[in-house]
Amino acid sequence: MIRNIVFTLTTIVATGLTPLFAGSQQSIATESEKNSFGYLLYSDDSVDIWWSSGTFRIMPDTPRPEKEGDTILLKMARNEYESAQIVVRSRKPLRNARVEVGELTGAGGTVKTGESTLRKVEYVYVSKPTDSYGSKGWWPDPLPLVEGPVNLEAGINNTFFITFHTPPHRRAGKYHGDITLSWNNFKKTIPATAEVWNFSLPDVPSIRSGFGLSYDKIAAYHNITGREELEKCYDLYMEQFRRYRIAPYYPHALAPARDSVTGILWKGGLFEENPGGAGLTMLIDDDDATRNIKAEYILPVTVSPESEYLLEWRARTDKADQQFCVLLEGYNAEGDKLIFENRMEVFTGSERWKNYRFASGNPGQDVSYYRLTIFPVFRTEAGENTGKAWFDDIRLTTTGSRANLLEQGEFDIDPDAVDVIFDFSRFDIALSRYLDDFGFNSFRIDLPGMGSGTYYSRNEGRYGGFRQGTVIYNKLMMSYLSQIEAHLREKGWLDRVYVYWFDEPGRIDYPFVREGMEIIRRGAPEISTFLTENDPGPEIMDVTDISCTIWHRIDPDKARMVKEMGNEYWSYLCTAPKHPWLSEFIDHDGINLRMWLWGTWAYDLDGILIWSTNYWTSRSASPPGYLQNPWEDPASYVQGYGWPLGKQTQWGNGDGRLFYPPNRNPGKDIRVFIEEPVPSFRLEQLREGIEDYEYLTLLKELASRLPQTAVYNEKLYNRAMDLITIPDSIFRDGKSYTKDAADLLNYRTEIALLIEELTNNVKTREDAVPVE
Repeated sequence: MIRNIVFTLTTIVATGLTPLFAGSQQSIATESEKNSFGYLLYSDDSVDIWWSSGTFRIMPDTPRPEKEGDTILLKMARNEYESAQIVVRSRKPLRNARVEVGELTGAGGTVKTGESTLRKVEYVYVSKPTDSYGSKGWWPDPLPLVEGPVNLEAGINNTFFITFHTPPHRRAGKYHGDITLSWNNFKKTIPATAEVWNFSLPDVPSIRSGFGLSYDKIAAYHNITGREELEKCYDLYMEQFRRYRIAPYYPHALAPARDSVTGILWKGGLFEENPGGAGLTMLIDDDDATRNIKAEYILPVTVSPESEYLLEWRARTDKADQQFCVLLEGYNAEGDKLIFENRMEVFTGSERWKNYRFASGNPGQDVSYYRLTIFPVFRTEAGENTGKAWFDDIRLTTTGSRANLLEQGEFDIDPDAVDVIFDFSRFDIALSRYLDDFGFNSFRIDLPGMGSGTYYSRNEGRYGGFRQGTVIYNKLMMSYLSQIEAHLREKGWLDRVYVYWFDEPGRIDYPFVREGMEIIRRGAPEISTFLTENDPGPEIMDVTDISCTIWHRIDPDKARMVKEMGNEYWSYLCTAPKHPWLSEFIDHDGINLRMWLWGTWAYDLDGILIWSTNYWTSRSASPPGYLQNPWEDPASYVQGYGWPLGKQTQWGNGDGRLFYPPNRNPGKDIRVFIEEPVPSFRLEQLREGIEDYEYLTLLKELASRLPQTAVYNEKLYNRAMDLITIPDSIFRDGKSYTKDAADLLNYRTEIALLIEELTNNVKTREDAVPVE
């Protein structure tokens, strides 16, 4: 029995779309896509209806296929997502059109409602092509869920993206159902069949991955008003990451491990050797013109309204006549800040050391304690002033007493007294959900004391106010690293973590990178280090456990050498490469991200990485406070790397954007959106590729067991070895690969049929999964 389900979510209306699509719209970027892979289901004088696989990218004016068919056919493993597209091209606008997807039934039961989704393929207008291979026009990418009736434009392809998911326990066999299209007095029922093969894909992908996600952009585009809303929304993104079989950089982004340093009573400054004598001085360096940098004495200083207080210190500034500020803030016994009980003065610095005094007088009657803060420059609301100042011998005393109320006013810090303590409570809750329950196979942690940088600039490591290489820095880092490693080992997460602290080093950075990697190895040798490289070579490839090279710079021989050392080798896509290489861009070949995984298999790589999935706006290109609308402008613009505000240089269409925000009018629609993000057509192709990779992995695993079986079938073994060696017709190198979805699907079917045959010879872990 088939029970029809009407999928409901968002009505898709594109007012005035037809005139925009008319005229000179390009068809498709590749010759293979012009072959109209698909099957015509119905045609009359008013409408054409056809279907294709989910890998074929359908442009607004893709011609209907010449081949005819009467049934939508999907082939899939257990625990796999598989998609088909239904296209409606009407001669006139259609109002209130409905698509009803029925449940699929077979000998193994029913493919239930929750195991399928219905989305609408929408188009974004490319006005600035990524390169000469791309072109202006409307390109398919966003895939919002469909709700209720939709309005279909005339004269263009209106495409619905239908995805079925079979759970691991689904019995193999054929499942049949109907998909019904209706509008006005028209109704067309289309048979659909899903053939489920007798093997299952794993819940945890075999290929490792790392994909960036900015919760700041989630907050801005979803109009988040508080932490609870942000946590709910972030969890919806994590759900999507799980469905698409990719791992986020930071599943614990909203719940990091909390570290604190004991034995040091100042924060915000940098301790340096006193060039004029013994001990330490404190440098406060305000190099940020957007905020006020400060140093704080972290302990409250108990005071009495009956006493007068005097603050004394020595200081120098890096510029003559540079002003700096000293602030004493008053608090009551309950710990409330008393807004108008500040004691603050401005002082004029000198390039030479000078003595200073601040007679703050008597505290107010309600003041029970002070907190001391020092600003190296004149403090303003905007924080535009910058400069450096050094301080030493800070003393807070009462009239008639020379006893210093500040325990470390002279920065006499005992190395034996410093240590790091952790609070893992929220960190563990988050990672238990996302690693243990969701099955993310990789995640990234930051080390607060490590340096950072890119080929453009770098920053030295600092921790607890001490520079990299100093005695106290080394002690703190070793304590931090050993504790985090031990905790991850105890939780069983050590094999999934990596530290990615430097990005794309230039050759000038190699000594700095090597020094940083050695710090990590001394303190936490079991935590994997990670390094992205534009120009990998022997000079740098030995310093990291995971090498990650931009796709067009991969040398298979170098990759093999790294893996022979026992290390992992990943690849990444970002602003590059451009055509003719595989890429992530909207206006390049639709099959690209699927083929990325076939190339990953062919090169025997271990992981994939894209720097962001929701890079929807650039602080450099956009005016302050402006949110670029990815539904209207697919171009990603450069941010950082020395770009001044207002300089608009394009990285490429869709770079760093695999999701769309549910808010289609960011900056103007101020409703709060606690909703899942909208996936892209490219993200669907990425998941298809990850699942293809699982087919190859399973076939290789089965073939490796054949020689140990009671009856060794050499013919089957050789067939398997042939199939897992990708032919040039599918993938030759990173810029020579098939663009034809039919070639790929036919090859995948060969693999699936051989897997089924081999399961009769070899017992695998999939055979142990119970079926209904």
